[in-house]
Amino acid sequence: MDWRAFFDGRRKLWAAAALWGGILLIAFDVYAAAVTYIPQYRVRNDFRLMYGAAVDTLHNGYAQLYDLAAQKAAVEGLGSGFYWSPFLNPPPLVWLVTPFTALPFDVAIVLWSLVILGALVLTWHLVAPGSALTRAAFGAMWLGLFPVAFGLMVGQPVALVAVAVAGCWWLAERDRPGLAGLALSLIAVKPQLALFVPLCLVVAGHARAFGAWLAVSVFIALVSLALLGQEGLARYRDALALAAGWPITRSYAVSGLIGTGPQLYVAQALALVAAMAAAWRWRHASTAAPIAAGIVGSLLFTPYVGFQDFAMLVVAGWLVLRSQPSAAQVAILVVGFCLLELALLVLAVPIFIAEVLLMASLIWHAPTRVTTRPSELPVPAPA
Repeated sequence: MDWRAFFDGRRKLWAAAALWGGILLIAFDVYAAAVTYIPQYRVRNDFRLMYGAAVDTLHNGYAQLYDLAAQKAAVEGLGSGFYWSPFLNPPPLVWLVTPFTALPFDVAIVLWSLVILGALVLTWHLVAPGSALTRAAFGAMWLGLFPVAFGLMVGQPVALVAVAVAGCWWLAERDRPGLAGLALSLIAVKPQLALFVPLCLVVAGHARAFGAWLAVSVFIALVSLALLGQEGLARYRDALALAAGWPITRSYAVSGLIGTGPQLYVAQALALVAAMAAAWRWRHASTAAPIAAGIVGSLLFTPYVGFQDFAMLVVAGWLVLRSQPSAAQVAILVVGFCLLELALLVLAVPIFIAEVLLMASLIWHAPTRVTTRPSELPVPAPA
């Protein structure tokens, strides 16, 4: 019996089934959005907060960016029905949104949604592994996964961080470390989602990509500090302290599980050590596994994790599949995908356990020696 042909046929069958499953998930998301969200698209989309922050800086300067009263006035000034919540992202996100303020809000919000969708598609195009059928299945499952779809619905910049990490990996694998670091600097729009990725790259021996990221990031930080000034920076610290107590920002974070205090610092230290250990185990190999470890470690470390931020775990999963995954890792990824789709029901604990297991597998399942770039090796079809 030709076992290779047999398993090839089974992989195609599973990929076709996954494709149809992803299409069904997309259909469900479109239906859910149509009946619950689209009627309030203008007033519930988080782009209103970004647009309002950009308008606020144009009128009052960056020193007032995190003045909550000024933010509230700018958002409510967009029209009736708009409600406000604090804008907490760093200044680089405001820089990206500022050109949109030249357009009416109703036009700008549609263009922003197209930018987010384009970033999601580009992320899939750059990172998703496998044959054409398998990649199509991954694409459908990516867009159909509810945290991803929800992020698109509310205009969250998670997709921009995802495409920054994807671009970094794609460029680094093509021996363009300078451009890889430049692409990675886009994580500044929401840095907590990929905070450890640059550190994992340098520990894994990719110092040139780290150096390029560091140079650009230092420049971004200096410009941000200059614009904010002492007053704006103090307001930003106060806003972050306020957000640290919100249940919505902690419900899927480690701080929401174990609380704040010494135990949180211990957990964060363990997340950092684990990510660095995984990167060290994959030193001088492909950048895929170290970047995946950086993503998982960042989500385990940060005290701010939104439901839509779990889209980053899909990117990490694709990178693991490009790193000669073990059967256990494939099983963790399959179970993890199901947990993410049901995150509103299963809540944080099972997802946290899956993240820890995936990190442990990256430490344990590492190459003893590297003879071929893992990303160039065949990728098994998803179970």
